[in-house]
Amino acid sequence: MASVRLDFVPPSIPDVKTLLIEEAVDSSGPFSEIEQVTAVGIYPDYISYYTTQLANSTTDWFRIRWETSDGVFTEYSQPWQGGTTLLVNEIVNRVLLRNPALNEIVVTQEAAAVVSEVFNTQDPWSMVLTDATYVQLRGCVNLTLARSLVATYLASGGTVSKFTAGLVSLQSGATTADPTKAIKALIDAANADLGLSYSVVLLMSDVESSLACGGNGSLHGVDLTRSVAMIDYGALNR
Repeated sequence: MASVRLDFVPPSIPDVKTLLIEEAVDSSGPFSEIEQVTAVGIYPDYISYYTTQLANSTTDWFRIRWETSDGVFTEYSQPWQGGTTLLVNEIVNRVLLRNPALNEIVVTQEAAAVVSEVFNTQDPWSMVLTDATYVQLRGCVNLTLARSLVATYLASGGTVSKFTAGLVSLQSGATTADPTKAIKALIDAANADLGLSYSVVLLMSDVESSLACGGNGSLHGVDLTRSVAMIDYGALNR
């Protein structure tokens, strides 16, 4: 038997009770189950890696799925080869090393999107660590960290009292901290490494409908992605 460490994304559903591990000689299968793991943690803090001692070979291919207490199974993961590190997983590990407070599932989603964009692939889970240079890896880490921080910032309602972006920490006293400068610095660093031109989309200020419409209309909606306010002036003003 061989020992193989498996890194994966924990599920975001409650009542998971078992991790099922399958192995095959080839990525196309056929796969056979080699282990059932019941020490999977408690929602939402499930395990994100496991070392099986029951592998037939360190270079075989592995896939996993999860089972809930109701006997419901998740979809199978993409198969990956033992002894290799997926690029997405390495990015996630490095981002969480910089900011452990981030949600691993959110970071994983952002990392997969970054890999897909940077390397122009529809299957980011097929990329392994050696597919990226050290500079590209650093750029992907910074861009993933920035995007994860933006998601965290927006989810908090846009105001925080303490914010850490990598090695940059912002803290306020009586007022709230604005993390956008730290996020912009991360994106600028990522752009330099990757040769890209991403930017931070800032939240626009609140719009007073009475002022915007001259007192004769109402605020219909706000598109924060383009900083656009949509005003409904009513039938008389059209």
